[in-house]
Amino acid sequence: MLPSQLLRARVRGSMLLPLWARGTDEEIELARELIATLQRGRRLSEIHERVEEIEGMYELLGVDYRFVRGLALLLERMSQFRRPKTAIEPEKAREVVFRLVNVKYGGFVTEEIRDQALEEAAQELGISKEDLEGSLWADSDDFQVLISGPEISPEDLLRRYNLSLLQTSLFKALHLKIETRAQGWEVKVLLRALKRLGLMYTAERFEGGVAIEVSGPASILKMTTRYGTSLAKLIPYVVSMSHWRILAEISRNKRMLSLRLDSRARGLFPKGGVKEPQYDSSLERRFASIAEAGGWRAIREPEPLVAGHSILIPDFLLVKGPARVYVEVMGFWTPEYIEKKIKKLSLLKEPILIVARKDLLCSRTEGLPKDIFYIEGRIDKVALLRKLNELERRAIEEISLSDRDLEGDIVDLRSLAKERGMRIDQLKSALSLERYEVLGDYAVRKEVLESLKNRKLPRKVRELKIMLREEGLPEDVALPLASALGYEVIWHGLDEDEAELYSAD
Repeated sequence: MLPSQLLRARVRGSMLLPLWARGTDEEIELARELIATLQRGRRLSEIHERVEEIEGMYELLGVDYRFVRGLALLLERMSQFRRPKTAIEPEKAREVVFRLVNVKYGGFVTEEIRDQALEEAAQELGISKEDLEGSLWADSDDFQVLISGPEISPEDLLRRYNLSLLQTSLFKALHLKIETRAQGWEVKVLLRALKRLGLMYTAERFEGGVAIEVSGPASILKMTTRYGTSLAKLIPYVVSMSHWRILAEISRNKRMLSLRLDSRARGLFPKGGVKEPQYDSSLERRFASIAEAGGWRAIREPEPLVAGHSILIPDFLLVKGPARVYVEVMGFWTPEYIEKKIKKLSLLKEPILIVARKDLLCSRTEGLPKDIFYIEGRIDKVALLRKLNELERRAIEEISLSDRDLEGDIVDLRSLAKERGMRIDQLKSALSLERYEVLGDYAVRKEVLESLKNRKLPRKVRELKIMLREEGLPEDVALPLASALGYEVIWHGLDEDEAELYSAD
């Protein structure tokens, strides 16, 4: 994206018409000359001087200076610069020089005595005057040295410029509509980019394609620069698709203008796909970390959910055994967008948790027909785990396992939990038994327990385990069985086998 002062566009009626680079011979030659300014080892100030010379020359030929500066800025952003090596840190050099000038020369030196002052300061620092002069302002941008420039052709530079021009044109958009009939995988990449970038959008299917309405930066009341930057990052995904159409409403100089563009102009923009943005939201990263600490598996960007004719991609799907909860992290919002979101969420059958930031226009989320977890700044770990436990409990309450789901006199609940994709604690919570009693990690038929009640248990736990093996029962139910039959367990150390059993009778 370019600075707004470098935007080149014409207004015709109510239409905003960006002035694209068309790849003329003159434009290609200009791009080639600007690329040539990036010679390894050159100072940034020297590169700027050369760009000014080129700008003046092409201005005489009728080329807009904003075009020259826009190309040069893109090249500079694609380059790597490094501060030159110095004999001493620039801040230390300035500190000594300024102190000496203030103390000895009253805060000011003429050109005639400047060298003398620098010589004295250099002696104090133990370096030469030349090294001191080279260190004084070495940390300023102009002294940065080019260490590598972009490997780019003039034609590709012009395409990059057009992409930046489009991004800049849309920076003050109120609304952006994207229509596409591209292949499904292309649309999915676009939808995931919308989600990752935190943009406000709705997506609906139409015959043969998908229509996406994106709220523009000018539609929100605060953080417009951050939101506009996110919108700019979306544009490469749009123009890289095989089919697309952009319809935007833009606020410019207190006028409402329209911008229309479609994939017939695809040749104006960089070729190839777009690298997926890195997952860098500290809010979402912390959310996932807390959820995983609570035993949940956090699946980022799960498959889209269908809500009527609309499409919604949640930020996460949380899975803990049979408990499944989708998560939507709310960032940028407007009242109108919330109304649309409420309607969409009301059509969802899947359980979804809304994580809403109160400081980002989420004041109306009370109307959402789903679970809401409010945050202010950093996520409260204890409060979030409490909320997730509540959702898990609700999910387990919908599962009921009865006697009919168990077979045999004794059932290993660990195996049953694994078979049903549940955690052992979830399985126990879901049990509603009449003919079985849960002993530790086993369910034992009550008839078996009744038969054991009429028998006197051995004194030692070791002996009880032998008896259980003879009865065909697992020995690790010894302690819970003894407790269920009314025996008290007396420990004589850490060895379970040495514990003794005493009847309450």
